[in-house]
Amino acid sequence: MAAENEVKTKPDADLVADVALVPEVVDEKDVIHLKKPLPNGNTEIVFNFDKITGYVLLRCEKQARKEDPGLTIPLLSTVFQAFVAAAATKLRYDDIAGLSAPDFIAVTNKAANFLASAGR
Repeated sequence: MAAENEVKTKPDADLVADVALVPEVVDEKDVIHLKKPLPNGNTEIVFNFDKITGYVLLRCEKQARKEDPGLTIPLLSTVFQAFVAAAATKLRYDDIAGLSAPDFIAVTNKAANFLASAGR
């Protein structure tokens, strides 16, 4: 009966505020935040390099060679990197190529880093 007569107090407001303000930690290693949004309004591009297979890379290389017949070293080609980025993000090559220069460089660098470090 003593428990029934206890007065319930409100939790400390400062403690609740501290708990409510703790942001959720999100792993953004495969996310690029764009300086200019895509035509569809998206402001970030999410990469999924786990879905890239050898067949995908070969197809990207073939498409890059059509776009740039003088291509000699695919890994160093921004055209090839843009095709790989498109494959990893489910975007079209034209969407990648149409990005602002700073965003295009960030996206192709992300693909280049994947290509350079794959298998390590």
